[in-house]
Amino acid sequence: MRERATRKLVLDKQRLAALEPGGAADRPIEVSSSAVIPVRARSQRCPLCGGSLLLDEETATMIDGKSLRTAHLTCQQCGVRRELWFRIGSPLPN
Repeated sequence: MRERATRKLVLDKQRLAALEPGGAADRPIEVSSSAVIPVRARSQRCPLCGGSLLLDEETATMIDGKSLRTAHLTCQQCGVRRELWFRIGSPLPN
């Protein structure tokens, strides 16, 4: 019963993380440049244990005609894999 409760808690935390900005393709984090993505991705914490995330790779994807970047991350503490979605916006004028 305890193991089932732990599994349910993990699934609930994963669902909540998917609802946060960057948690899904329909809620990307807007950044000004692709150079910012690794820094922003590594600054996030694991939604399950709070551990540091390691950037495994970054990929580009077209969804509904929009170019999105995906940061593929792995928690250094618990080993859970996570994706964060980013959209590169137009830079602000000087």
